[in-house]
Amino acid sequence: RQDLDAFGAVKDGRHLVVSVSQSAGAFPIDVRRSGVDGLASAGHKWLGAGYGAGFVFIRSGLLRERPPRTIGWMSVENPFAFDNREYTLVRANRRTELGCPAFPAIFALGAAVDYALALGLEEIEARVLRLNTYLTDALERAGIPVLSPGGTHRSAETLCAVADPPRAAAFLRGLGIEVTTKPEGLRISTHYYNAEPDVDTCVAALRDYRLRFA
Repeated sequence: RQDLDAFGAVKDGRHLVVSVSQSAGAFPIDVRRSGVDGLASAGHKWLGAGYGAGFVFIRSGLLRERPPRTIGWMSVENPFAFDNREYTLVRANRRTELGCPAFPAIFALGAAVDYALALGLEEIEARVLRLNTYLTDALERAGIPVLSPGGTHRSAETLCAVADPPRAAAFLRGLGIEVTTKPEGLRISTHYYNAEPDVDTCVAALRDYRLRFA
């Protein structure tokens, strides 16, 4: 939820390189508008593509200025010549890919991206923010402290304070609710495929946990 446009405006001669694993698939990202030079993301988080593949963006100017330090057999214009003595690197970023691709994971990532684009990135953003607001409001009504910021820094993740986070996570898991354990409490992530009844079930379980163990 950082303001990439603001970073791009003050980078001057420096390169702006960002990790968007906690944003891609939940919030729109415009690398050209923000002046991003390099960007990387995992596919198994908000894109929902499963494990094994992610993607990297590198600004075309950097590709021209900085030849790759290592190349693979598909990094050259005529790979099937199998000539290691004379070759011409392709201009596209695929010249940085080494070895044989992990095809199943790549196909899953492509399908996940297509699905998100079909739903609409702005629609996904609006949905996850609306659902997150619903969650934080419900937690506050239940008397469960919300540690995550709201406002312009609101995201699709909420950290709430609970006693003995590992025990709380195990309690929820026994009810079929998956959350992430953090030192301060539990991180609850809601995405476009969740619904308000999911949130109600989670908050009710947390309220029950506090009554039993807190």
